[in-house]
Amino acid sequence: MSRQFPALRGLAILLVVLNHSIVLSVLASTTNGHTPPAGWERFLLEAMGGLGLIAVPTFLFISGGFVVYALRDKDLRLGYRTIALSLRHIVVPYLIWSAIFYVLVYALNGETHPPIEYLKLLVVGYPYNFVPLIIFFYIAAPLLVRLTHRWPWVVILGIGLYQLFTAIVLQPGLLGFAFPGWARYLTIPGLRLSVALWGIYFPLGVAFGLHARQWALSVGKVWWLLAIAAVVLYSLAVLHETSFTRAPFAGLLLPVFVVLMLPLLRREAIPFVEALEVEGKRAYGLYLTNLVFLNVALVGVQAGLPWLVDQLLVLVPLLVLFTILAMRLLVAGLARLPVPTAQRYVLG
Repeated sequence: MSRQFPALRGLAILLVVLNHSIVLSVLASTTNGHTPPAGWERFLLEAMGGLGLIAVPTFLFISGGFVVYALRDKDLRLGYRTIALSLRHIVVPYLIWSAIFYVLVYALNGETHPPIEYLKLLVVGYPYNFVPLIIFFYIAAPLLVRLTHRWPWVVILGIGLYQLFTAIVLQPGLLGFAFPGWARYLTIPGLRLSVALWGIYFPLGVAFGLHARQWALSVGKVWWLLAIAAVVLYSLAVLHETSFTRAPFAGLLLPVFVVLMLPLLRREAIPFVEALEVEGKRAYGLYLTNLVFLNVALVGVQAGLPWLVDQLLVLVPLLVLFTILAMRLLVAGLARLPVPTAQRYVLG
C-alpha cells in the first residue's frame, strides 16, 4: 500500500465531517427561522462543502488498493475467506450505528418506520450511503481483481460507462439527453444512487493496486492536465451550487481527475501528515458515528446557545472539532473494555 494513503484516508474523513457539519448546520438554522445563508457566506460554505465531493471516492479508491494487497497470491476459496473476515468489521459496525441513528432520529423527530422499511433503509445505505456499495465490491473483489489484472482497460471503461449510464437514468438531462423509462430496470436496485456517484472508484483502486508502476508512469506524464481539469471542475461545481451557472456534471466528474492523481502525492508533501494518519486509522468509525455526534451537538447548541445557530461560519468548525474529540473519547472508552475485539466490531 502507498505510504500516503493513511493520511489521505484521514483527510477524506475530515472532509466528510466538514460537509455533514455544513449541511446539518444550514438545516438547523433555517428550521429555527433564520434566513438561509446568502452572498459571500453561502459561497464560502459551498466552497468548503464542495471539497467533500472527493471524500468517498478517496475511501473507495484506497479500499480497492487494499483489497489487491489482501488477496495477493490467494486462490478464490482463500480469497473469499479473507473477504468474509473483512466484511464482519464492515457490516457489524454498520448495523450497530444505523440502529443508533434510527433511535436518535425517533427521539429527536418522532420518525419511525415499519420493520420492513428499516430493512430497506439498510439495503440502500441510509444514512451511510457508500457502505452497501463497498460491501458489494468486497463480495465481488476476488473476481474483480482477476478480471482487472487481465483486462484493466476493459473493466475500468465498462464500469465507468455503467456509472455514467446510471447517473443519466437518475438525472435525465445530465449531459443534455435522457434514456427511456425502461432503462431504470438496467440499474442495480438498492445501489442506484451510490453507483451513479461512486461506481468507478473501487475498481480504479484495484487497477492501481495491480498496475501501480504503469499507473505512475502514465499519470505522471499528464498530471498537470488533470490538475487543471480538477480546478476547473471544482470551480464549476461550486458555481453550480451557488446558482451562478449550470454545470450538474462537474461534481460527478471532479473526483475522477483528483483520484487519478492521488498515487503521485508524496507523504512528505501532505501538511499535518501525522495528525491525518491518526484520523485515518479510525476513518470508518468516524464515518459511522459523525452523524450521531453532530445531531447531538446541534441539539445542545439549540438548547444552550441558540444564537450560535445563525453564526454558521463559527458553528461549523466547532462541530467538526466536537466530532473529532467525541470520537477520541469513544475510542479511549472502548480501549478500556476487557474485550479486545470490541473496538473492531463497534467502529470497524
